[in-house]
Amino acid sequence: MNKQENINVNEIALMFTNSIANSGIKIESFNNDFKSISDFRGYLIQKLAEMLEKDFNGLINLLYRIDINENDLQELFSSQNKEYIPSSLADLIIRRQIQKINLRIKIKRDSL
Repeated sequence: MNKQENINVNEIALMFTNSIANSGIKIESFNNDFKSISDFRGYLIQKLAEMLEKDFNGLINLLYRIDINENDLQELFSSQNKEYIPSSLADLIIRRQIQKINLRIKIKRDSL
């Protein structure tokens, strides 16, 4: 079992929501009631595809606020196969949220 499976999907969704709170980024709110990471990933793919087409500047702002690695983004946006960008972005976002959650757990554990 990998670290991703140990973290509750709604914890990831909440971390995502907190990352974009008060940013002016317009992503339809959700009730944090995803049954799996795959469900949340599907939601992200849909929203990221919409933003990629309709609000590229908002998408870049979102990725900046979530703190996605700039080198990963440059590599992704320079790739020839543009149809995979939303799913790859969703994976990067989920991975980053998991990193943040694990870091918080580690800090909390180490401070006890």
